Amino acid sequence: MAASVMPAADTLTRTLLAARDADWRAWTRDDLERVVATLSWRAAAHDTFELDPGVPGLLCRWQPAEDGDAGAAPSPVLRFEVPIPVPTPGPDLPPPSGPGRSLGFGAGLSGESWGLPGAAFPRDRDRELDAAHTRLVAAVTAALGPAPWRGGPGAWLRWRGKAITLRLARDHARGALTMDLFPTMAWEAREQGEFAAAHGLGGLPYDWCVSRPDMALAELFLPFGPDPSDWDDFAAALPELLASAVTDLPLVGWIEPILLVIGDVAHPSRTVELRIGQDRLELGGIPGLARQVWLRPGADHGRRAGGLLLDAFAAWDITAASGMRVRSWTSGGYVDFPGLGVRPEGTHPDDLA
Repeated sequence: MAASVMPAADTLTRTLLAARDADWRAWTRDDLERVVATLSWRAAAHDTFELDPGVPGLLCRWQPAEDGDAGAAPSPVLRFEVPIPVPTPGPDLPPPSGPGRSLGFGAGLSGESWGLPGAAFPRDRDRELDAAHTRLVAAVTAALGPAPWRGGPGAWLRWRGKAITLRLARDHARGALTMDLFPTMAWEAREQGEFAAAHGLGGLPYDWCVSRPDMALAELFLPFGPDPSDWDDFAAALPELLASAVTDLPLVGWIEPILLVIGDVAHPSRTVELRIGQDRLELGGIPGLARQVWLRPGADHGRRAGGLLLDAFAAWDITAASGMRVRSWTSGGYVDFPGLGVRPEGTHPDDLA
């Protein structure tokens, strides 16, 4: 059941930072009990991993390393979740007028609803979730600075420390914010394994990341991504990646637009240029089309852009992602897109010939 209250962003931030700064040592059950006692939390029930941090509306569970997915490198995680409250119908909140999420306009002076009979306005819980995500990110950013690792789907942000990492995301399927704390090296080893074991681009743990103003971090994190298993794999991944970019980018605190050039980079006439900004997605270089602009919101715009890119590659007889390269950057650094499975220009042995 969803929580009946929404914790304030600064309250959530204080709770997260207190747990982040605790001495977790080896992340064993004994370490968990010691940290819980130090933070004055309590177990929600005996012999369970459900915890009560003392914040109404905030759920917490510790997942030990052995509870991880089969075949994945073990890594414990302390997971917080904040479900977006669901309104309960009452005197001031009439029941929805039909399927979906909608509320009546309210009572007029005569006691009847304003507007047409049965009129309702939509209550978009997805937008409420996005707004809650934005508030929490702003509060954590004020304490820790901008997150250098951020991506999608789910508009996740990651504050990476040598010992422990904090990750924030939104889960539209569950209608909740999620906040994870985990030991950095163990979790990244797990992700390295997931990337290596991925059968095609759809098997990646996430599909685009990472802003890297400090390129010295490159060797500490993830490979660029596996090669697509075939052209169909690439063609399926590209529209979804752009859909994620259009909907997730504005929620991760992005300020500078991203310029992405993809195609046969050695031949500029066979490349497409995308400018991914806070409020629009622009394309250039599509054969037979002038520059196009799509405005947010809507992931469908990103999928449409992906379809146009695929049309361009077909017109140029590009049928293998292994023969493509990508350039991507902002004014403050580089941005990698592992979910494309297309290597950055200059990183493939063929580029050295």
